[in-house]
Amino acid sequence: MSLLVFDRPPYYQLQHGQPSGGFLLTTALTVFAQAGIPVTVREMPPGRVVAMLKDGPSRACAVGWYKTAEREAFARFSEPLYRNQPTAVAVRATLSVPETCSPFLADLLAAGWHWGLREGFSYGAEYDQLLAAYPATKRFADTAHMVELLAKDRLDAMLVEPEELAWIFASKPALRKHVRIVRLADSPLGGRRHIMCGLGVSPGEMARLDAAIESFRATPQYQGLVDGLHLTP
Repeated sequence: MSLLVFDRPPYYQLQHGQPSGGFLLTTALTVFAQAGIPVTVREMPPGRVVAMLKDGPSRACAVGWYKTAEREAFARFSEPLYRNQPTAVAVRATLSVPETCSPFLADLLAAGWHWGLREGFSYGAEYDQLLAAYPATKRFADTAHMVELLAKDRLDAMLVEPEELAWIFASKPALRKHVRIVRLADSPLGGRRHIMCGLGVSPGEMARLDAAIESFRATPQYQGLVDGLHLTP
């Protein structure tokens, strides 16, 4: 069976097309092994993953996907591997945050900052609507590049997943003193990330994966992986 992933630390890390770490990839490889289902990791961009599973009953699975009604029409989903932390805002440390500004995204946008956002990325329907009406935004392909621009005072703020920001700080510690994190009062709960499999994967195999996920999530090893995703003071 093929296990389809793309490089996006801290969730999936590949080197020369081979697994080299990442929380969700490590978790997925563990649960497939515990379920007794051999897999071969293949690097594949998200658009091609969807196209492959839509094309017919496939015996391939992809790591860490959100379950939607549209995707359930052509794929089976495991129990969740992980639930993301709520989206937060990273701001440059030299930015003066208005004291009267409550931690709601609309209020922060009203402060007139210049924002960086991920190219082709949805922040949820409500946030996307707010951002679409706000002119001072620029889209970037790479989150780490946006954090570097914050540190250089070339951006004021950016929406970010705390897990991704924690990885960036760990890999480039010098950035940390130049960037602050602001938790949003109105950020929705983070999405649940599943293993998404083609319809060629049997219900029995999915049940074995679910049992392995439930078992692994109760272990200290899993908790240690989760703890590594969290921002520390």
